[in-house]
Amino acid sequence: MVEYSSQLHEGCFPFLHKAEASALFSAMELAEIKAGTTLYTANDSADCLYVLVSGRIAVQKQTGFADRMQVVALLDPGAPLGESGMLDGQSRGATLTAVADSRLLVLSRQAFAEITSSTPALAVKVLTWVLGRIALRLQKSSERLAHVL
Repeated sequence: MVEYSSQLHEGCFPFLHKAEASALFSAMELAEIKAGTTLYTANDSADCLYVLVSGRIAVQKQTGFADRMQVVALLDPGAPLGESGMLDGQSRGATLTAVADSRLLVLSRQAFAEITSSTPALAVKVLTWVLGRIALRLQKSSERLAHVL
């Protein structure tokens, strides 16, 4: 359980009211990882959503050349990570590694299911935010791809 803090609220979920943020934080855990540590690897089972509080995370994908990996994104504080963890039966699509010492909020799939049951309006706000961030990432990736092609 993470205690409410206005700094966490404004840095991670500024779109929520204080009571909503407090309820969400109470369902979350806090994790810390050191620079160079892998948060998860591609094809790992996905069981939670992360939100980067501080630090920086590199998203890496296989290149197709032996075991070479390519950094495809660098994520900064406020970014959701591992969105597939919100869905049953999903696996991780990339390898995420801390570039700097990092702190993350962790929302398990089970905790999110409980929020969905008890406070559906909060769950909708969180999902809308996650979908918005995914759409923005897809748009940026498409723009980068268009420049390459």
